[in-house]
Amino acid sequence: MFKTIVFDLDGTICHHKASYPKMFFEVFGEQYNKHSNTWLRHMLHNGEHSGLEAVQSCFPQMKQDEQTKALDTFTRKWAEAQAPYTGIFEAISLLKANFHCQIGVMTNGPSKFQWAVMNKLGILDHVDFAYASGDVFPAECKPSVPLLRKLEDKHSISPQTALFVGDNLEKDIKPAKAAGWHTLHVAPHEQPSADLPLENFTQATGKTDCLAINWSSLTA
Repeated sequence: MFKTIVFDLDGTICHHKASYPKMFFEVFGEQYNKHSNTWLRHMLHNGEHSGLEAVQSCFPQMKQDEQTKALDTFTRKWAEAQAPYTGIFEAISLLKANFHCQIGVMTNGPSKFQWAVMNKLGILDHVDFAYASGDVFPAECKPSVPLLRKLEDKHSISPQTALFVGDNLEKDIKPAKAAGWHTLHVAPHEQPSADLPLENFTQATGKTDCLAINWSSLTA
């Protein structure tokens, strides 16, 4: 049925164990909400970017080497704070084996920042391709139908046999539906859960409700 399954990263494959604003204060010495609008504008924009742009815009008084060091520290700490949802990689293996499909990851964020997280999780040990929006390719943020078209062209994806799995209705699900993909809106959790047969998982892709799922419950 599915020849390609693309997952969102944050809130779908992994979750954080630390407070972003608290970590921001620890690294930069100022409250996150003071800089949040400017910070997010530079962290989540279309085009190739590393994340340094956000630091330079929010803290222009810092020397260049201090800006780089601060971003490196923040990036490392944030990556260390990420944890994969229990059973997610086993679920990915099950899906890949059952559908004989390619698996990908598409996440928003600066290249350096998001790849620190993906490398910490060992994402490329489990999927066929992965991208951050700030990478040279695709250099475009979700939500975006053109972004999905880029993925289709690069990885020979047919919308009719593609599935996008994500936790964000606006950024993940709506654009994928608009592009003609199958979609699955999920709310992963770590609570004990009854087995979810693969057949039920597949049927859930045709529904509009958000699927609360413990990834370790997915079974053949």
